[in-house]
Formats: sequence, structure tokens, C-alpha cells
Amino acid sequence: MNLSFIIGIFAGFGLVIYGIMESGTDATQIYNSFINFPSMFITFGGAISATIMSVPVKYLKDIPKNMKVLMKKEKINLNLYIDAIEELAKEARLKGLLILEEKVNQIELKDEFLRYCVMLIVDAIEPTKVRAQIENEIDCIEARHSSAWKVFDTLGSFGPAFGMLGTLIGLINMLANMSADGGAEALGKGMAVALVTTFYGSVLTNMICAPISNRLKAKHDEELVAKELIMEGVLSIQSGENPKYIREKLNSYITYNERGLTSTTNDEESTGKKPKRGLGRKAKA
Repeated sequence: MNLSFIIGIFAGFGLVIYGIMESGTDATQIYNSFINFPSMFITFGGAISATIMSVPVKYLKDIPKNMKVLMKKEKINLNLYIDAIEELAKEARLKGLLILEEKVNQIELKDEFLRYCVMLIVDAIEPTKVRAQIENEIDCIEARHSSAWKVFDTLGSFGPAFGMLGTLIGLINMLANMSADGGAEALGKGMAVALVTTFYGSVLTNMICAPISNRLKAKHDEELVAKELIMEGVLSIQSGENPKYIREKLNSYITYNERGLTSTTNDEESTGKKPKRGLGRKAKA
């Protein structure tokens, strides 16, 4: 489970609620000021209805699947992709590209995009066409993924708008029913009810929609880096480059501290000892 997202959203709502409780005089006043069901219907109901009208039904059906992706904790380990590509490069260098059709199904890393790219070079397609086809596949993946956050971007854009609409409705009703007998007290209560819809709209946009959309975009960017790494690795295999050089080239996609973590872990598991670290280049992890 993605604990950072859970902690963030609970902390955000908790701090807002704490601020509301501290600013109020008593529980009854706070309840009457911030809990207004007609305002909720206008803001949340209106924003959701407008979103349903704005996006295709397919996007709405994908919301549970996208939320499941959002809550995944694991981060893509690019070292595993580099190891797999280096292994494929060694096999191709020794036995030719045709062996990769069998080898790609035997490696521990199961990735359909990697398999798809490898099959393109196994089929002896020209390198320029392979690159064009992979780039087109990445563009299509990006277009499909964008539907995940478009729903929340759209919902977030309607939140403040319907919040303002609710405020206008409240002001109209307040002014229409205002009389000299009520005085400033009645005016203040009416203004509070009118403004609470704007509060709901801000909460919907800034506490719910924007964080979800940004996290989905971050997940997409992370996956896109892995796919670009695969593309460069597969094209390097097709051009017959040295496996060691391919690894060094693909290492540019990760930080210095992340390089070689997989091989270091494997050495520790096989020997039961941590490798000695020296100075200079040997100490680089």
C-alpha cells in the first residue's frame, strides 16, 4: 500500500479539521457553519455531474483500476531492466538475435513491453522502423495513461466553479430574504452559509483531485522512463553493441547510488559477506 499518499491525505484533512475546531467557539457553531447539505449537493453533486458529461464513460469505468495503481507501493527497479537487457545482449552476441525469442520468455523479469520490443528485432525489422514503432507504442501508452488523470483534472476544475455557483445562490437567497429586523447577525449567518460552498469546492480540488492527479502523473513518468530505457537497450542489442557498453549507457537512466545494487545484493546472497569497498572508482555504488 502507498503509505505516503495515505499519510498525506489523512494529515491534510486532519490539519484542516484541527484549524476549523480551533477557530470556532463551540461544536454547535462549527457544525452549523461548516456542515451544510444543500451546499454539498451543489458543489460535489454539480462537479461530479459535469465531469460525467465531460469525459467518456470508459474513463469513468477505469477509475477503480487507476486507484489500484495509485495505491501500489512498489517502485520500478530499473536495475532489473538493465540486468535483463545485458543478459539478452550477451545471448544475442554469442548465438544471434533469433535466440532472443526463446530467451526473453525465460528471464525472471516479466514485462510485456520488453518482450514486444525484443520480438521486433527478432523479426529482422530495420532499426529505423523499430525505433519508430516503439516510439509510436510509447505515445499510445501515454495517451491511454492520460485518461487516468484527466478525470480528476476535470473534476478538480469544476470544484471551484460549482463552489462559486453555490455561493451566488446563497447570496441571492440571503439578499432576497434580508430584512431590517434581522440586522447584522442575520446577515453574518447568511454570508457564512453562502461562502461554505466555496470552501467545499477548494477542498475537492486541492485536497482530493489535485493530489490524485499528480500522483498518477508521477507513476506514469516513472513507467515512461523504464520504457525508454527498454527502447534504447533493445536498439543497442540490434546494432550489436558490447553488452558491457550497453549497461554503461543504460546506467545514465539511474543515479550513481542505484547503479549495481542488484549485482551487489546477489554477491552478498551467494557469499554471505558484504563486498569490500575501496576508494575512488571502486567505491562507487
